[in-house]
Amino acid sequence: MNNGIPFINFGGEGSILHFAHPNAYPPAGFGQFLRPFTTTHHVTAIQHRPLWPGSQPDEMTDWLVIANDLIRFLDQQGWRQVIGVGHSLGAVATMFAAVQRPDLFSQLILIEPVFLPPTILQMVAANPEKGAFNPMVAGALKRRNHWDSREAAFSRFRRKTVFARFSDEVLWDYVNSATRETETGGFKLVFPREWEARFYTMPPQGVWDALPQLTHPTLAIRAEESDTLWPEAWQLWQEKQPNATFVKVPDCGHMLTLERPLHVAQIIQNYLKTTAAIKQT
Repeated sequence: MNNGIPFINFGGEGSILHFAHPNAYPPAGFGQFLRPFTTTHHVTAIQHRPLWPGSQPDEMTDWLVIANDLIRFLDQQGWRQVIGVGHSLGAVATMFAAVQRPDLFSQLILIEPVFLPPTILQMVAANPEKGAFNPMVAGALKRRNHWDSREAAFSRFRRKTVFARFSDEVLWDYVNSATRETETGGFKLVFPREWEARFYTMPPQGVWDALPQLTHPTLAIRAEESDTLWPEAWQLWQEKQPNATFVKVPDCGHMLTLERPLHVAQIIQNYLKTTAAIKQT
């Protein structure tokens, strides 16, 4: 990007708290989750590569590309010792970035990272061409991409199971951030379906080797009903990073930052208060 990597500035004063968003969910839609932090921090959120004008999915040869984008973004801003919060794709990118450039972060909040069990990753590595047959790839590519109005998009999303736990306010934030008006009329997705599918074809490798290299205080968060961070991966994570703090959140799934935004924000705020108090002693 010639003019710097785009990002959302949620405002606030204090140390930088940076949020790296999940696949297919633009960061502007996370206001319900992020605004509580603006009372104590300056909150920002990178827009990942799929949201850049003219970007192409074949640029993404490995999830490290997104981590390197994050490093470049923080360097462009001149920020150091930020609180790195990441969800799903964003959690993986934040973790890899912290391993490569520990100076950029003071502590990490990793929410529902895509840490697949080693056996699955080995199978994918041995048969990379089979990634295209992941059912999630087909689902992403077939996703509806045009609505006559945002009201029509909201009405359709409101009936879908994946959004069932989103409040109307959160769902409207998602609709407004995830769609844009087209020149020919109507609204389309901001996050291209082809980019969403690209991430599903190649799950992140190397996560289990990277985790023990983390030196930052870390809060690890898993949704009790997660379909992404499997119980065996959750257990392995605890073995790989025994000094981290591990929290499981009930009554929510993978999109917990939008299903229970204030509750998850409170968990993180409590953790940050605790770590701040420890530093002062």
